[in-house]
Amino acid sequence: MLTKGRPGRSSAAGPGAPGSLGQRIRLARQELGLSLTAVAGKDFSRAFLNQVELGRSQPSTQTLRIIAQRLQRPIDYFLEEPGDSIAALELALAEAEMSLLHGDAARAEALMTRVLARTTPLELRTRAQLALGTAYVRQGQPNKAMPVLEEAIAAAERSNWPQLLVELYDRMGSVHYLLRRAHSAGRWFEQAFERYESAGLKDPVLKARILGHRANLHYVAGQPVEAIAAYESAIAAAEQVLDLPALAGIYEGLALSFQQTGQYTRALSYAQRGLRIFETLRDVRMAGELRLNMGEMLLQQGRV
Repeated sequence: MLTKGRPGRSSAAGPGAPGSLGQRIRLARQELGLSLTAVAGKDFSRAFLNQVELGRSQPSTQTLRIIAQRLQRPIDYFLEEPGDSIAALELALAEAEMSLLHGDAARAEALMTRVLARTTPLELRTRAQLALGTAYVRQGQPNKAMPVLEEAIAAAERSNWPQLLVELYDRMGSVHYLLRRAHSAGRWFEQAFERYESAGLKDPVLKARILGHRANLHYVAGQPVEAIAAYESAIAAAEQVLDLPALAGIYEGLALSFQQTGQYTRALSYAQRGLRIFETLRDVRMAGELRLNMGEMLLQQGRV
């Protein structure tokens, strides 16, 4: 819960400094008319919160998340100080990752741009670059993502962070895929999968994502049989734990691949599964595209 204040820190971040984390927590608490005890609750002590407000202690990421919720403040509120606490930066990264999960890439981009404008520890910076690169990819901006991911990959390779490297390789594959460089994309996806296997990682969601991306390449290359095998491998790896957008994408890929092989019943079955998820997510564009594909499948079956 507690990390010590950093020695030699500028006095501008000390007790009472208008931009300090502690001062902003105190101001927000006073604006709401809350006592130290009310904000602390049963999660940490009143005395600890007082030390945080005085700038003598730093909260952990989880503690700062609790404080933010009780003070009804967004993460941006804690990113206004040039010498932001590590907890505030970690919390911004966590919120960016959650924004990506919920389809808000623009929000993730804004948060990570602010974090990367600060001096941050190398690993946190590399993770933030992964999140920013992902946000650019989700917004269809591969040329912006590439230099960010290249810097992150260089840092992760020097530091030998296998999990992070696998994610970065996979994301770089997506960059090349968007740039219509299928061969280069395939090399990056293959490198990601080989690193995943050699490092002995046990992350089924990550494995399924890589397999799904490799399946996409087979599909666009006009290799539906190979695409089906790869999509089914992705589902076997992590169907129960995949996030809904990823699972819907794999179902859509299977539907289109089975359509190419003339297996319309199976194609429609997977299309219906994908459509249910897209409708649940209220993704009007993807749901509309899948309905059009389903209409084409029915016509090919002679079912007008």
